[in-house]
Amino acid sequence: MNVPSALVYQLAVLALAGVASAGCGTRRPAWKPTRRPKVVGGQAPPPGAAPWQVDLRLGDGKHHCGGALISARLVLSAAHCYNDGLVAVAGAHGLPGTSQFEQILKVEKFIPHPDFRKLGAYSHDLAVLLVASPGFVFNEVVEPACFSDYSPPSGTLCEVSGWGAVDPNDIDTTSPILKIAAVPVLSLDTCRRVVESQQILDSMLCAGYLGGGIDACSGDSGGPLVCEWKGKMELAGIVSWGEGCAKRNKPGVYTRVSSFLPWIKECATELDVAL
Repeated sequence: MNVPSALVYQLAVLALAGVASAGCGTRRPAWKPTRRPKVVGGQAPPPGAAPWQVDLRLGDGKHHCGGALISARLVLSAAHCYNDGLVAVAGAHGLPGTSQFEQILKVEKFIPHPDFRKLGAYSHDLAVLLVASPGFVFNEVVEPACFSDYSPPSGTLCEVSGWGAVDPNDIDTTSPILKIAAVPVLSLDTCRRVVESQQILDSMLCAGYLGGGIDACSGDSGGPLVCEWKGKMELAGIVSWGEGCAKRNKPGVYTRVSSFLPWIKECATELDVAL
C-alpha cells in the first residue's frame, strides 16, 4: 500500500470538510446507539458518530485493529495489536478507500506498556502509537476523545465501536462498515465472578450484558470504549479481550484508561508531542 504524503491528505481533508474542530469528545451527528441492538456488532452510525475511532491497517490496506485518537499525533490501542508496517486511518467509515474523509498516516512508533503480559496474557494491554508529522487534521469526522481521571461506575452505559466481526460464529469475517454498540459497565466484583480464564486486574474494566448478545468481537481489539460525561465523550477503555464474543456471562474486558494516564502523559512528554 502506498501511503500518500501527510501534507496531501491534510489539504484534501481541509477542502472536503471545511469545518473547524469542536474540541475533544464532540461528535457532530445528533446520534446515539439504541440500548440493545440485536446483533453482536451493534449499529451502523452516520459518518462522524465516532470521530475518535482509528482504523489500524496492515501495509496491504487490510483492517487489523482499532485505535482511539487522543491527539493529532497520538493514538491508543492494545499492546497485542502490534504489527510491522501499520498505518493509522482517521475518518474511515466503510471499506478502505470508500470514505472521502480518510486521513492515512504511517505509525512511526508503537510503544507497548512495559508491563504488558507481566501478570497474564492481557495484563497492561495498552500501547501508545505515534503517527507521522504533522498529524491528523481535526474536523467534523475526526476528533480526539477526552481524557479523565474519572472511571465510570457500574451501570454506566458506554459505547464500543469498531469493524470487528458481527457474527460470533464467524469471527474471521470483519464488518465492512463501522459499528457502534451500547454496553453497560460492570463492577469488578461481578466481572471476577463470571470470568475465569484470566485474573481481572484493577486496571481492567468490564462492560457488556450478562445475558449475552452484544459485545466487541474479533477485529475490534484496540478500539475505544467511550462514556458520556457532562456532554463530552470520555475514553474509558480500550478493547482488550474476552471469552468468545457476546456469550452469556462473558462480558468484554477492556484496559482501563484512567489507570494508565501517568504513563500515557509520560510517553507524550518523551515523544515531545502535545497531548
